[in-house]
This record gives sequence, structure tokens and C-alpha cells, in this order.
Amino acid sequence: MKRFILFLSILTAFPLCSIAQKEFLLPTLDSAFAYADKNSSVSKTGAEQVILARYQKLAATVNILNIRNPVTFNLTNNTQLPVSFIPSNLLGGPPGSYKQITLGQEYVSNFNFSPQIDVINISAWSRVRTANLNEEFTAENNQLNKKNLFESIAACWYNILSLQEQIDITHKNVQATDTLLTIVSNKYSQGLVRHQDVNDATANKVSLEDKEQQLILSLDQQANNLKILCDIPIAEKVVLGGKLNYMPSLNAAPTVSSQLLFKASVLQTELAKADLRTNRLMNLPVVSILYSNSTYQNSNDKFFDDNPHTQWLNSIFFGAKATWNLPDVNQIVLARNARINYEIAKISMEHSKIQNDGTNAQLLSDYEKAVSQLNSFKQVWLLKEENYRMAREQYNQDVLPFDKLLLAFTDMEGTRLSYSSALANLLYLKTRIDISNKIN
Repeated sequence: MKRFILFLSILTAFPLCSIAQKEFLLPTLDSAFAYADKNSSVSKTGAEQVILARYQKLAATVNILNIRNPVTFNLTNNTQLPVSFIPSNLLGGPPGSYKQITLGQEYVSNFNFSPQIDVINISAWSRVRTANLNEEFTAENNQLNKKNLFESIAACWYNILSLQEQIDITHKNVQATDTLLTIVSNKYSQGLVRHQDVNDATANKVSLEDKEQQLILSLDQQANNLKILCDIPIAEKVVLGGKLNYMPSLNAAPTVSSQLLFKASVLQTELAKADLRTNRLMNLPVVSILYSNSTYQNSNDKFFDDNPHTQWLNSIFFGAKATWNLPDVNQIVLARNARINYEIAKISMEHSKIQNDGTNAQLLSDYEKAVSQLNSFKQVWLLKEENYRMAREQYNQDVLPFDKLLLAFTDMEGTRLSYSSALANLLYLKTRIDISNKIN
């Protein structure tokens, strides 16, 4: 019984390896986009930035009037009132002398309500324009980040599909090398081939098995990259639906209409210009209207004196004022910095137009090259596959040496894997074009 309890203790001290890893199914690439758009940190951060820009716009709009309504309530205990001097002759004393007196009472209670509203504040109006542009720029920048995120997800998606197919192809080739090794071993036992041929067949099998393991590790890395991009828990196993489509619908002359980068740069330039205008207008006068309603009580006995002779007094006034702050060094520096930032933004905008058009043209060029490359790899693979079949028949007939057969096998395998990679690259570029035209 003691041994049984000890065995159970050891068994429960380690995790059970039979627990299956939870699978996370992504049936289509669009489903991956939808999940990332809802759950990725890029999308969540962008949504918070939009909310922040809206609050900044609301604050700028409300701040046009800059309503200030301070309400104050003071209780003052004058334990020792200040001394003042008045001419003695006012109190019947000799001229030329002064009398010390104290003015005021010990307990002072004061309640004051004094709102102030700006009716003309040109710099505040300019800040509303800046806030509107900032909201538009934030939304455009989020679209640009979303486009980059989707392109990265598409790259991982097609890398995973390509690696899965390459693993399948390599595994079948490993099985084919088993057959080659068996054939060579039988011929060696019959004295028909050299021992070097057996070594070459064995080395070829080991090399393919290692390649299969390397592909599996690369697949795990790409799966982790996809999880990070979509914010899928790392502990879950991502399962993609579908395989590489070897009959894709290709557009002979696609177009790319994306102008996201340029539009974001234009808005950034407008934002810098609005900031410069705001800094210049800060020195203009601000016209405000004032109102004050003050109620107070003075007493020498206590706070809130209920003596009938001690009254609560009231004072009310309203008016208008104009405030003009003279320019200081800090404001001059801020305006100068805003001017420089605007000039930099204009240069960046001009460059972004060229960069945007160049990126679109490069994407189309890469797509055309990928179509041509896929067709070439397909033809080469079919030829190499035919060469291998013929080389194997010739080897079985003892017409072709084994090293030639092995070379034909290696050529066929390499071109087949290249064909799969070329297809994944073409589908990725096609998806990039679709993303560019959709998120625009």
C-alpha cells in the first residue's frame, strides 16, 4: 500500500502528457483578418486612439467659450487686525500728527460666485480646427496600421500553407528514399553496385529527414508569428482551413489604387499647418464677459453671527475685459518650432507621394514576376519529374548509374518545393493587392 501511494504521488507531481492541446480554427484568411480586427493589440490601440481624439475635439470645442465659474467660500479669523494711520485732525487732534487705528472685524464670512466666459478667443477657434484634423489623421493612421497588419497576417498565412505542403512533399520523398535505399541495398547484396551507392542513398535519406524536421520547426515559428499578430493565446494550436490553390483566378492586368500613405502624410501636413496657425494666434487679445455675486458677513463675536445688528451684505457687478498677453520667449520658440515642423511635414508629404506611387508600381511588378515565375517553375518541375521517372526505369534496367538517379531525384524534389513556394508568393502578392484596394 505504501508503494502504491508513493507511485500515485510521483504520478500526480508531473503534468499528464495525454492532455490534448486546444485547437484554434481559422477556416479562411478573411476569418483571420476578422479576428485580428477585433482582438489584436493594434486594433484595440487604434480604437482607443480614436476615442482619445474625439475627446480632444470635444474639449477644444467646449474650450471656445472657456467657461470659468469659480465658487469660493472663505472663513477668516482676524486674530490681529493690521494697523492703519489717519491724520489726527480728522478725529479732533492736532494737525500734522497721525492716529493709529485698526479697521475691520475679527470674523469674516464670504461666499462668492464669479463666472467668466470668453466671447472672442480666436486661438481657441483655431484649436478646434487642429482637433478636427487630428481626429482625421488618427483614423487614417489606423487604416494604415490595419493594412500593414493584414499584410503581415497574409504573409504568415501563406508561409504556413506552403510549409505544410512542403512538409507533406518532403515526407513522401523520405518514403521514396526508403524505396531507393531498399533497391540499392538489394543490388549491393547481389554485387551489382558499389558500397558508395548504398552510402549515398542512406545519406540522401538522412538529409531529407533533417529537411523535414527543419520545415516542421519553421512551421511552428510561423504559427507563433500568426498568433502574435492576431493576439491568439500561444498555448493554443492554430489550424488553418484549406490548402494552396493551384488553380487561382489571376487578373492579367491588376491595378493598385492605395493612397493611404500619401493621404496620411497630407493630413499630417495640414495638422502641422493648423498647429502653426494656433501658435501665431495665441498672442491676440481675448475678450471675456464677467459677473460677480458676493455675500459676506463681518462680526466681532463669532462666525455666522445671528445678532440682528450683524447683517449679511451683498455685492454684485458685471462687465467685460480684454486680455492681451505680450509675447514671451517661450511663445516665440514654440511658434518657430511649429514653423519648422510644418516645413518638414511639407517635404515629407512630397516624398510620400513618390513613395506611395513607387510602392504600388513595385507591387504590380512583383505580381507580374510572380506569375511568370510560377509558370516557369511548373514547367521545370514537370520536366524534372519526367526525367526522374525515366532515370528510375533506366536504373532498374542497369543502364544508368545510381549517382545520376540520385541527381534526378534531387532535381525533382527541389523544383517541386520551389513550385510550392512560388505559388504561395503569388497568392500572397495577390492578397496584398486586394488589401491595398480594399483598405484605401
